[in-house]
Amino acid sequence: MRRTLRGAWSRRSTLLPLLLLTVVVTAGCVTVLGVAAAAGTSAALAVPLVVLGAVAVPASGRELAAARRGEVALARLRGLEGRALQVLLALEPLLVLVVGGVAGWLLGTLGAWVATSAWTDAEPAAYTPGGVLAAAAVVLAGLVGVLAGMAGALRGPLGEQVTPAARPRRRGLVATFVDVLVVVAAVVAAYRASTGTGTAPAEDPDLLVLAGPALIGLAVGLAAVLLVRLGARLVVARGGGSLAGFLASRRLARSGDAGDALRVLVAAAVVAAVAGTGASEVDDWTEQTARLRAGAPLAVGFPELDAAGVLRVSHELDPEGRWLMGAVVVPGGGSVPARRVFLDTERYAAVAGDLLAGTPAAGVADRVSELGGTGAGVVTGGTLSVTVQGVSRRGAGVLRPLVTLELRDAGGEERFVPAFAEVPLDGSPVTVERPLTGCTGGCLVERVVLDRTPGTSPLPYVLSGLEVTGAGRTDLDLLDGGWAPEGRDRFGRPGGALPVDLGLLARTADRPQVAVRTTEAPTTPVLATTTATWPDGPPLLDSVGGDERPAEVLERYAALPLVEADGVLADLPRAAVGSPPTVPAAEVMVLVGPDAPADRVAALRDADPSGPAEVRTLAGVRDAVAEESGSAQALVYALVAGFSLGVAVLVLVTAVARERAGWLRDVAALRVVGLPAARLRTAGLAEAAWLAAAAVLATVVGAVLAVRLLLAHLALVDVPEHAVPLTSGLAALPLVLAGLVVAAVVLVVAGRGRSAPVERSRPAILREEAAR
Repeated sequence: MRRTLRGAWSRRSTLLPLLLLTVVVTAGCVTVLGVAAAAGTSAALAVPLVVLGAVAVPASGRELAAARRGEVALARLRGLEGRALQVLLALEPLLVLVVGGVAGWLLGTLGAWVATSAWTDAEPAAYTPGGVLAAAAVVLAGLVGVLAGMAGALRGPLGEQVTPAARPRRRGLVATFVDVLVVVAAVVAAYRASTGTGTAPAEDPDLLVLAGPALIGLAVGLAAVLLVRLGARLVVARGGGSLAGFLASRRLARSGDAGDALRVLVAAAVVAAVAGTGASEVDDWTEQTARLRAGAPLAVGFPELDAAGVLRVSHELDPEGRWLMGAVVVPGGGSVPARRVFLDTERYAAVAGDLLAGTPAAGVADRVSELGGTGAGVVTGGTLSVTVQGVSRRGAGVLRPLVTLELRDAGGEERFVPAFAEVPLDGSPVTVERPLTGCTGGCLVERVVLDRTPGTSPLPYVLSGLEVTGAGRTDLDLLDGGWAPEGRDRFGRPGGALPVDLGLLARTADRPQVAVRTTEAPTTPVLATTTATWPDGPPLLDSVGGDERPAEVLERYAALPLVEADGVLADLPRAAVGSPPTVPAAEVMVLVGPDAPADRVAALRDADPSGPAEVRTLAGVRDAVAEESGSAQALVYALVAGFSLGVAVLVLVTAVARERAGWLRDVAALRVVGLPAARLRTAGLAEAAWLAAAAVLATVVGAVLAVRLLLAHLALVDVPEHAVPLTSGLAALPLVLAGLVVAAVVLVVAGRGRSAPVERSRPAILREEAAR
């Protein structure tokens, strides 16, 4: 054991990256599992990190084997072969992996606690069996990967193992097979996403599609490395250009360690770009969905009020219409048009303002004002003028008709406006006036009853005028339309008032005669979502009471406030006119604008007959949407991308550090022949620039492909029913940040590794190494 510890300490520069790599992979997996156990997110979000770890750990094994070439050669010269040699080489990495696994489990448990507390309302889990199993699995898989990476060194020629400098080798059959397998897996992941076979709910996403960004990054990174090597070989073959460029090309063509590490870095950057884009889009989608679902910054529910009551409350507390707007939402069922929202559209601009700006319902504000007003046969107050005249000129005296106008107000209640008159028999018209009260919110004209004062002559008369003047509309002629007698007598003849040229005729009779409107019900203008269709006929709107009315769709939108992606929007006062009582399933509320005074909000809450009304804030709706859709998964995926970048940086640092000794020997040898150190430093920087340019280009290409092909199918959220879909597209900021991070990492790591201080690259180091 002491010998193992001393050997590990002597190779600490090589074992440290493996230790850190184990810590990062374990911490990432344990964090994802901890959040999944506490908040119900998917444990499969760690798949990209596992994929990168599976590529990075064998690379660390190869580095460790290269560092122990001399020890391996000495053991083989002493006759140590097979299992005994493998056990000797496995002790040090096993020790490092166990220490890294324990440290990673502790950090992952802490990370899960912090992430769960910050992103969800769930109780963080201090300990999960899955985390322990994940840590053990990472250690075991890491050991297998390290041994697989060291396998080539065990079988290599003995002459190469005793050589101080590492010789470039062709890629073996296994490595080539793995490269082809990665490319095929990336293509299959993209195909599954494009055909929809990889679509799955957020709690159980498709593993291959979820690993797709990492696979595409590895495939594109492999292509970039191959292109860099091919370009470098062409430059070397031509032999032209500057000396610094030639030297950089020669190293790129002969040494592949840093180029291979670029694949992991590119894959991690692609995962980070996809995760950043996904997190940004999920955040925007959550905000938009919350604004659509809320409808206003504040909503106060009134379960005990109906449509007329909520209109009354909002108008009493805010007569000017600056802060309060009545609303009724009917969730509906069975069809999209059954989902409907009714708003006091006259107040919409003042209350909702620009709340829906930037959402799919942004254009609603431009058309909502066209939904208000009243239709034909609707009165909103004023004075009723009734004109009657006799038709029989027999005898003297007067007629005493009793004309009653029957209406239905916005609350569904019936209202009666009677008018008495004394009419001479000579046919002279007589006009009387009566006030129309209780119709501020609009009343629907239903029927006219023609009767006589008890004890008076039953002679016929004509209702020749029925007009409304004053409030709402001026000179509204109610007789301008179709009327028909209601009911039949015992002989099957019309028993009600008959339409005649002058108006409505009350024939000789001792009982009241009724006329009803035959004019088609007025068309109600509505706004509809693109999903609202009426396959059985023309558009119809179910009022707040459930009765059907002809509708006219003014415009269609991808979403509407309060009903989101499915439903219709209509004016509440207009739809409430003549409607039956509000359906029990309706959600009655008052929407409150952003600048409403606190005393108005308090008075509004106290207006609920059942007690203080429930207040729903925009922030509360946003939290509810996030919890319902599981949008924390996008943040967890972004966290996994951060761990993936950590893995990639460690792999690159390890590869560049491994090549540093060879680079210093090359510089020392070139200085022997008289090349200045400044020229050689320029060659090192040129090599780093080549690698950085290739990595940035591969990152951009891989990120664009992954976002276009896979992002919409990663199942980062469960889109609730009726919610707007989560759209996916390229986001400039995550893509630019990923490219800048890759460029910075490559330039800093590779540039630092290719630096050659004068005192450390002096030609004397060649004699020192030869004397060892």
